[in-house]
Amino acid sequence: MKLPSIIKDIDVDKAIKLSIIGSMLLVSFSFFYYYVIFLPQKEQAGIDRQKQEQLMKDQKEQEAKQQAEQALNTCMADAEERYSNQWYTECKSRGELTSKCISLKEMTFDEYVKQNNIAQDKRLDALIDFYKKRDECSCRLPTAIANDLGDYRDGLKAECFKRYPQK
Repeated sequence: MKLPSIIKDIDVDKAIKLSIIGSMLLVSFSFFYYYVIFLPQKEQAGIDRQKQEQLMKDQKEQEAKQQAEQALNTCMADAEERYSNQWYTECKSRGELTSKCISLKEMTFDEYVKQNNIAQDKRLDALIDFYKKRDECSCRLPTAIANDLGDYRDGLKAECFKRYPQK
């Protein structure tokens, strides 16, 4: 049996053998492509996705940790400020502060700048000076009161640690 005249010298057996060889080559190429090219790319994409997800998770954890740390620092600073204000109030109520200290403690930095005619380029030095002078306005309190205020501050700080535990 012969094929049409387009393919003259190829008989059916040769055509079947060639088609089987071609089919085997096609199947072999398909397996090669799937196992050597496609699957490794798919696995690498999965690995890359997992790395990206882990990176995002780590970043979120770091941000949460930084926020918790900032919240704790803010709480601790607030505790110190409240302690200082209580100490100041106690000193003031005992009449142990000068009027200059009282007015300095009760004014804002902007009022201090305006009152002392401080130039714009000197504001940083003035800010340091302002808080230094305010901190110097204090008094010695009786031990019992000082201890009570220390306990008050310690309680505030303990509350900060309860509210914002660190990992």
